[in-house]
Amino acid sequence: MSEEFKVIQPTTKVYCPERGEGWTLTGITGIDEQTSVMFNGVRYTISAKKIVEELLPNYIKMNNKA
Repeated sequence: MSEEFKVIQPTTKVYCPERGEGWTLTGITGIDEQTSVMFNGVRYTISAKKIVEELLPNYIKMNNKA
């Protein structure tokens, strides 16, 4: 990941293979934060690092195939 971190806005869509498509409930301003994400009506607290490095790229890959 680049050293420059861009802010991730609330309601950014993400994809988790286990939970499906979801979205961030809070924005992300730093890689060390914990962030709320909603999957199928259930709120989870997930590290910003996992969101930025895994869940957001998963969503982008999934939508680029369509």
